[in-house]
Amino acid sequence: MRILYSYMKSFVSKSPREAYVNYRDLDIGKNNEDGYTTYAQMSTWGRKYFKNNFDRLVKIKTKIDPENFFRHEQSISPYFG
Repeated sequence: MRILYSYMKSFVSKSPREAYVNYRDLDIGKNNEDGYTTYAQMSTWGRKYFKNNFDRLVKIKTKIDPENFFRHEQSISPYFG
């Protein structure tokens, strides 16, 4: 990982903590153990991965997978209000 970070250093934005799809950086946040995470918690990393698409993806997840069957540490959870 250090070699990768060293190589990518010149490409990193000036405001750190961006996120990249297919690389889970658990330091920026993760879902609760039970899989039910608040919108505020989830938006911490969700906006970094998905930018302006985050709200739309939350709506889709809520409609398609309300039981949150498909999940991992940083997946989008359904909105519970």
